[in-house]
Amino acid sequence: MTQVKELIFQDARRQLITGAALSFIALIFIIGFITMNPSGILLSLIYSAIFTISGLGLLRTGYLDWKKAKQTEADFETDDTKATYERVPARMYLGQKPMKSYQAGLFAMDGELYGEIQEEVGLKQKFLTGITAIFSFDTVRSADFLLKDKSGSMLYRVEKKGGFSWRGYVQNKHGNYVAYTKDTKNKGKQITQYIEHDQWRWSAEGDAVIGHFTITDQDGARWAIIKRGAIPTEAVDRFERMPGYLVEWKKRDNIPASLIAFLFLLQSRDR
Repeated sequence: MTQVKELIFQDARRQLITGAALSFIALIFIIGFITMNPSGILLSLIYSAIFTISGLGLLRTGYLDWKKAKQTEADFETDDTKATYERVPARMYLGQKPMKSYQAGLFAMDGELYGEIQEEVGLKQKFLTGITAIFSFDTVRSADFLLKDKSGSMLYRVEKKGGFSWRGYVQNKHGNYVAYTKDTKNKGKQITQYIEHDQWRWSAEGDAVIGHFTITDQDGARWAIIKRGAIPTEAVDRFERMPGYLVEWKKRDNIPASLIAFLFLLQSRDR
């Protein structure tokens, strides 16, 4: 059985290696900033800031995850979350709110919010997190989120681990790990699975370049199709400036909360 400690150690090592590589690149740009002619100073300054913040951020989270892994003894537990969405609209939009890379929502076409995910930061960290979100590579940055339903009640805590590859974790509201994601490929298609214990529950399969994925359960039933960057024609003004996924539901009744968590995890990797 896959252990939480083992996975977090892998994530910590990946983040430390990526952070060190980005920090080294930042050093090259800093040297260039000092030595190059004035015409290239601004560009060198911008890139040195981006690589420095991204690298140091990953070094920090990698070190924290290394410590966390050494202290983690509990394994994955059974998800006891009973929450479901009784019925959802046929077409929805899962998008990142403008100017807020740390916050995203699941919307109906009329703008009604069905759930949201927000980065978990303290009051003292908000300014620093905002700067980091702007001047860093979001695709490699690690982050912790709270997932809430349409009434604002917490469903899960979600962790996105960064680096040159990606992994997500889900904890229930009691702080117990209940699921993680795993990426594989099959005949050129990308497959991301949502795994509880050693059994996958949800799977997203499709073309990573185009960004179209079919969401199925372990029995092969289709639940949704998601399309990255597809703006619904019936709500262009509302969503055209909101990067994310168009969600076309194939099943609309009794949507498990774990599937909503999986969709948000998929969206978080493209932040």
